[in-house]
Amino acid sequence: MLGFAWFEVGLVGLLGMLIGSFLNVVIHRLPKMLEAQWTAECWQLQHPDQEPHQATPFNLVTPRSRCPHCGHMIRWYENIPVISYLVLGGKCSQCKTMISARYPMVEILTGALYAYCAYRWAGVGKRLPGVRSAPPW
Repeated sequence: MLGFAWFEVGLVGLLGMLIGSFLNVVIHRLPKMLEAQWTAECWQLQHPDQEPHQATPFNLVTPRSRCPHCGHMIRWYENIPVISYLVLGGKCSQCKTMISARYPMVEILTGALYAYCAYRWAGVGKRLPGVRSAPPW
């Protein structure tokens, strides 16, 4: 029972790291998406009689992630939360430019928060031997 309870906490923590990876996409792209939308709206207000220029899609799904320095398209195995960062040594596999530590930090923090929530509120902590209840904080 002990192993299974910690397995659940770890599994929830892994899910949190995956969600943290998506949060990195949102953190990076949402401001750019909003700026592009505002620019397009301003252009339409200034030129109401002209058709707006159709830009290439830029949203949370497309285009695929790229290195901001060299434009190298990040492969799926270079996009595994935290592990890829460690394997690549915190550098782009193509141009060897340093990758911001913000990316794994967001993933680790989100994973840790998810694991803590599973431990604290999902009842996993109550099933662990020697733990009477979850911590009071």
